[in-house]
Amino acid sequence: DEVARRRLEAVARGGVAAGLWANWMQRPPHLVKRLTSRPWWDKGEFAWCALLEEQYPQIRDEVLRLRRKPASFTPVGGRAAHDHTLVAAGEWREYPLFGNGQKYAENCARCPVTAGTMERVSAAIGLAMAGGGETLFSTLRPGTHLRPHCGSTNTRLTAHLGIVIPPGCSIRAGNEWREWREGEVLVFDDSWEHEVRHRGGEDRVVLLINFWHPELAEHERRIELDTWGYQPI
Repeated sequence: DEVARRRLEAVARGGVAAGLWANWMQRPPHLVKRLTSRPWWDKGEFAWCALLEEQYPQIRDEVLRLRRKPASFTPVGGRAAHDHTLVAAGEWREYPLFGNGQKYAENCARCPVTAGTMERVSAAIGLAMAGGGETLFSTLRPGTHLRPHCGSTNTRLTAHLGIVIPPGCSIRAGNEWREWREGEVLVFDDSWEHEVRHRGGEDRVVLLINFWHPELAEHERRIELDTWGYQPI
């Protein structure tokens, strides 16, 4: 509610004053202050976004085949329990391809075009194999609201390829709301506060991709597991 929101802002601004963060809307547990930071990024900065958009028709076909068996998509929270707490209303389900240091081989075999395309994106695969991010299909049921939250670290960015996008679906990063479009990529920094609202009438599906921040050098692109899981060194 609004009272809780004002309390959160006051605490976050205190964190800024104490030097923990540079902006009260960017509150990750792990922050590398030297990295360029903004809520939304231009997809044109990442050549592989065009590759994803070129492959969209085949990726969509693979998703539609998967969705003929709804049980293929499992509730978010089964692999990372805290993610379930982000669901303020509705239902959020996923179909993982890469993450937690592994390739989900059986899942990838069911969508070879998607998996093969992603294996060409080293910044995403490298992060997934390091245990710091994921590549997965994300589905929201109508009426779903993902509450405002900040991701774990600013050492990664997130891309969404819109696959099935009914009217009424939107995402906020920072203060700006945007809408997905089928066959197009959105790129944002999920260490900034973000939330999702689905006011449409059918499921929304995107390909969600976490990838290393482009300013991290290759030798920094690994995770030190004994420092809260998100310390590039």
